[in-house]
Amino acid sequence: MPGPNERYIAVRDTFLFAESRRDSGVLNHLLLGDWVRTTGAEVNGWFPVRARGDDGWLPADVLSLTRPLEINFVDIGQGDGCHIVTPDDRVILIDAGIGDNMARFLSWRYNLRGRKVKGVDNIAATDPAALDPFLIDTVIMSHPDEDHYGGLTPIFRNPKLRFNRLFHNGIVERPIAAADKIAGLTYGSDEDIGGYLTISNRKLLWEVIHTDAEMKALSSRHSATTKRLMTAFRSAIENSPNISISSLSVRDGVLPGLSAATEPVFNVLGPFGEDATFQGRDRYCLPKLGNESETKNGHSVVFRMTFGKLSVLLGGDLNTQSEDHLGRKHLGLTADLSTMWKDSEVLRRKGTRRTAAENAQLQNLKTQLDLAVTEGRTVFRVDVAKACHHGSHHFTEPFLQMIDATATVISSGDAESYSHPRPDALGAFGKYGRGIRPLIFSTELARSTRESSPLARHVPIIDGFRERIAAAPSEQERKAIQKEMDAYRDRHVAVYGMITLRTDGDKTILAQKLEVPNGNSKWDIHELVWNDDLNEFEYHPKGAH
Repeated sequence: MPGPNERYIAVRDTFLFAESRRDSGVLNHLLLGDWVRTTGAEVNGWFPVRARGDDGWLPADVLSLTRPLEINFVDIGQGDGCHIVTPDDRVILIDAGIGDNMARFLSWRYNLRGRKVKGVDNIAATDPAALDPFLIDTVIMSHPDEDHYGGLTPIFRNPKLRFNRLFHNGIVERPIAAADKIAGLTYGSDEDIGGYLTISNRKLLWEVIHTDAEMKALSSRHSATTKRLMTAFRSAIENSPNISISSLSVRDGVLPGLSAATEPVFNVLGPFGEDATFQGRDRYCLPKLGNESETKNGHSVVFRMTFGKLSVLLGGDLNTQSEDHLGRKHLGLTADLSTMWKDSEVLRRKGTRRTAAENAQLQNLKTQLDLAVTEGRTVFRVDVAKACHHGSHHFTEPFLQMIDATATVISSGDAESYSHPRPDALGAFGKYGRGIRPLIFSTELARSTRESSPLARHVPIIDGFRERIAAAPSEQERKAIQKEMDAYRDRHVAVYGMITLRTDGDKTILAQKLEVPNGNSKWDIHELVWNDDLNEFEYHPKGAH
């Protein structure tokens, strides 16, 4: 429950006014779900408040005691990073990119640099201003690719943070020496994720790490390894000894530990494994989907999150192999989606050269694909989708048709060699999205390059900090300037490039910060409107009737 002076913005957006009237000066532009603290009693339908660092006035009718759901797709550069705050004020992280951008976002969001924590920076437990470390309830590591988990290490190591639970997909890279190998399993020459059990010419990853005890025993056994994934797990355990670490899969049903009455429901759609028996032991195994990278990516933790009327797909780095696999498992398909689509495209391109038999074959494939899409929408259809694999070309068109999102958010970075988001991916997201003009957001496109944007003004500011550090006459002053520079960089990461979604389960907006304010407006806001006749959310483009 919020404190007696805590409120949240309950409308699409509003302005913070200098005085208790709408024709007074505007101090800030606030969004649905923004936190507000009242600083006095209501006066003629207005509250004096503090919001986003400013003191001003807000009409009482724009405020609520109930926190909406907030999902922030943070611009973490290359990779994925999603920060979620539930209506019960529970913080959930899904991935954190490869660098420290998510760590900087959290530092800014929760004022970690200014937070006095018991036992940290010589703060005594008896200090009346001392606090416990800030609690992040749940972290999900969608899969073991560094551009998803690498940024978690500095977060796990922050002594001002603690964590309750860490979930992963069960595939854990670690050193595997000859003595570690289990007789009867096969090991790839370039793989360090464990041994495979072969059943009827199919390979199942046997050495999946499921339980907290297994993970902590593995971490203890490899306490000296410098492998980055094990370092991330070890950092979590060392800083939060009571953390629970376990795998997630469809057999769990939903993300555990949330209140279905007030919080979103995270239905787990992947990984989708199967039971196997080896040497008298039963194990829930993950099938080999291709090479090591394809298998790790394809078995990403995938959620279909629902809150009120809204649904959101959060899907790691799914690829064509995993879409085929999930199609077979969830929908009972007997043929791969990618194969059916490819075969239909080969026939379609033959045009007038098709024979009568080929026309019949093409029609049969279209019928199968249409049925698969119709059935697939009962599982995968959502209003908003986080694009899998940063807008890569590794997808099948029928799977996008199943998702049928009215808004797609792409997380991509600058320093990468894949040209994400791919032009064909952008085209496909638009073509197979729902509505007149499907929305496509990109954390990279929301933040212009240094050469062409007002963000260039931040470069000399950072250089100025560095010059002051170099010229500082004492270590104490150098540390003070460094802290000031880090706080500035934290805010810069938090402001530009992030796509934020806010919803009370009915009212829903997606917004990004304008690099240059448009009058009093600081946000570019897109609202999804519920259509009772269609029983779905839709986006109303400006000028549409």
